[in-house]
Amino acid sequence: MILVTGSATARADAEEEMQKISVEHVLRSRTEPGCISHEVSRDVQEPRRFVFVERWSDMAALQLHFRVEASRQFGKQLAQLSDGKPEMTVYQADAIPSK
Repeated sequence: MILVTGSATARADAEEEMQKISVEHVLRSRTEPGCISHEVSRDVQEPRRFVFVERWSDMAALQLHFRVEASRQFGKQLAQLSDGKPEMTVYQADAIPSK
């Protein structure tokens, strides 16, 4: 499984727009092949900071997601609305079975 974490801090005048495009992106991404889950939330200590957590079946699915034009446009819009540079980290992960 591929795990993606990311965050972006909205400019003070861009919180509503960042939330709007983030929710649209998450809902669209959830319909893509190989998407296990895709969420966005707001940091309770820094409310202008949006936090993304995604799980993908494999790297091929994630790479396909990155090539979707709507995903590319989202990335550009997110950067424009951000106070600073958005961050993203990709991990190869295996779930640990519960007892």
